[in-house]
Amino acid sequence: MRFVSIEDARPGMCLAYDLYDSMGRTMVGSGCELTASYINKLNEYGFSGIYIEDEQSKDIYIEATIPEKLRQEGFKCVQENDIDRCAEIAQQIVENLLSRENVCLDMTDLRSYDDYTYAHSVNVAVLCCVIGMGMGMSERDLNYLVTAALLHDLGKLAIPKEILNKPGRLTPDEYQLMKTHSTRSYQLLSKRWNISAHIKQTVLLHHENVDGSGYPQGLMGDEQSLSVRIVHVADVYDALTSRRPYKKPYSPYEAVEYLMGACGIMFDKNVVEVFMERVPLFPRGTEVNLSDGRKGLIYENKGPHNLRPVLNMPDGTKLDLMENKNLNVTILPPEYLDTVSPDSEEPGRKKMVQETARKKIMIVDDMKTNLDAMRGILEDEYTVILCKCGKQALHYLEHNEFPDLIIMDVDMPEMNGIETTMRANKLTGGRIPVLFVTAMCDAHTVMTCRRLHAAGYIVRPYKAIYIKSEVERIFSGWR
Repeated sequence: MRFVSIEDARPGMCLAYDLYDSMGRTMVGSGCELTASYINKLNEYGFSGIYIEDEQSKDIYIEATIPEKLRQEGFKCVQENDIDRCAEIAQQIVENLLSRENVCLDMTDLRSYDDYTYAHSVNVAVLCCVIGMGMGMSERDLNYLVTAALLHDLGKLAIPKEILNKPGRLTPDEYQLMKTHSTRSYQLLSKRWNISAHIKQTVLLHHENVDGSGYPQGLMGDEQSLSVRIVHVADVYDALTSRRPYKKPYSPYEAVEYLMGACGIMFDKNVVEVFMERVPLFPRGTEVNLSDGRKGLIYENKGPHNLRPVLNMPDGTKLDLMENKNLNVTILPPEYLDTVSPDSEEPGRKKMVQETARKKIMIVDDMKTNLDAMRGILEDEYTVILCKCGKQALHYLEHNEFPDLIIMDVDMPEMNGIETTMRANKLTGGRIPVLFVTAMCDAHTVMTCRRLHAAGYIVRPYKAIYIKSEVERIFSGWR
């Protein structure tokens, strides 16, 4: 079985794998001989390529990672925002993969979906299950993980399609709006009693980075669950290797290079290592160009052969790149993907993700309900950074650009707001105004805040309009 891009498909080729429409119905069956009319229709329907049978690929066998019917059901339940059905599909995905001795991840997704979000969610769910299995997770935890993966992008349903499918780079303001999708996904699940809190937290935090620079809460790696770290890796990998209106796909090899380069910054090193053991860099049945000018089909890519595979050559021989005599031969980026290098994309990406002129406010509070309430009041007008303790706030200040305002809870365990502010002032030179919030209004606390030259002092309970007016007053000239 060989993968052929739709541009290289020719009449007379024999299909080796059924092709399905968006409803999961068979369009063209395996064994069918292609005609020019078939090829034109497949191109119109958005197929990126097909699998064919020929002499060079006759001993290469590839099967779908999960049954096509199950994939389509997953696609549909995400599309329809059917949360209960997503949980059922997640369990079926886990059961299906656990029941198989060898899980194959070689099959390329042949469709270029208009509704990328739904297909992406299913892809991420499958990748997460395979990684979780490699990390020894229990069946229950795998069910939680895969359910979270199916649901992680539900919040994108509330993002305008002209932004989701924008053919060019997002503006900084559009990017800030896009960043709200994880919180929106969480809010859709927050009141569902039958959805585990573990799933909800994974959905909310799947864009956190292990160095604390992610969003929405800036949590460090040791503060994130294993599920959060797995979904983050799978989510980014599938996004990188997918063709979108605004970008060409990375090859699997280039995408894994990106993951490895960001270990310890964005991604957990152990998760990436397991990912590399389980996910082929060069899928079987794909043609690759070699540095010596030859071409070959990937035949074996398991274990140590993931980086140095065995190839079927046009003359009927096999070329093992692990053998000493072939160590000088390397694989070039595959032409069939029309891929792009991460290096060439990085300047544009950095321009997109740069902060806008919106003011940034750090909120420090040990109570999640208080953080959520404050975020709800301010996030429409300001970029909000949430920190659940003084230690996390100080870490953020040490490694990131300073916010324009800190809203600080006074009464926190371990390191209270007063001590946190004193340490923050040393880091920032006292340049960042601090607005204290507390349930205490005794004279000693008030005088302590004044000695720290606080920009303001709010006593709970408070109204949203008062928070907004205080923030506006401070930004208009707090000193």
